[in-house]
Order: sequence, then structure tokens, then C-alpha cells
Amino acid sequence: MRTITYVSTADPSLSVETIHVLLQSAEKNNLKNQINGIFIFSEGNFFQILEGEESIIQYLFEKIKKDPRHYDIIKLLDKETSVHSFNNYKSSFTVIQDGTEVNKLYKFLKTEKQNNPDSFNSVSYLTQKFMSLI
Repeated sequence: MRTITYVSTADPSLSVETIHVLLQSAEKNNLKNQINGIFIFSEGNFFQILEGEESIIQYLFEKIKKDPRHYDIIKLLDKETSVHSFNNYKSSFTVIQDGTEVNKLYKFLKTEKQNNPDSFNSVSYLTQKFMSLI
């Protein structure tokens, strides 16, 4: 198992419709590949946490880095994991939309603080920034 978290800047020419199609496509593909996580779009930026089988996550992240729909990709976290943090999410992939999903994100962050104190500050800071924009 592997978890990768990153932020990136969306191509300014992306329409709201295109972003919705992207989110739907990601949800479908991630369900098929048993990838869990969170995908947030806010104020022209993407924030994503991906978790799943290591080779699939690494392949997917390489593909993500080449996607022209965004740029300035910053990897915040890349670690081996033994437990799914997001396995209870509907469709195994969720876009933050309501309080229930926000609570799950905060639960993930609490676990990260205990298990990965070195990377927690960066992930937590950026997550909080994105959450304040939603």
C-alpha cells in the first residue's frame, strides 16, 4: 500500500464543466483500480490524497504529473502504508462536499499527526487552506 498527497495549479482555461467531468472520470477509474482518497478543487488549485496498491499509485502519479490540465505539482507526502485511511468512502473516492466528508478528512489528519509527524505539518497546513475555501 502507498499514499501520495499533492497539490497543483489547474490550467486556467478549464471550465467548471471540464472539472466536473475530470472528477467523475477520476472517481470511475479509481473505483476500478481500488484507489481511495480525496480530491478537492478550490480557487484554481487541486489537492489530492491517493491511496492504494503501491505499483498502481506510483503509475497513476506518473500519469498525473504529465496531465496538461494542471501544473506546478508539489508532492507533499509519499509513503508506504499498511492500513486504508479512506476505505469507508462511498465509491472508494470522494470529493469533499459536506460535513461528513470533512470529518473523515480531519480523522485522516489526526491519524497522520500520530503516524507521520514529520510530514503532518505540510499536509495539514495545505488541507486547512483548501478547507477554508470550500
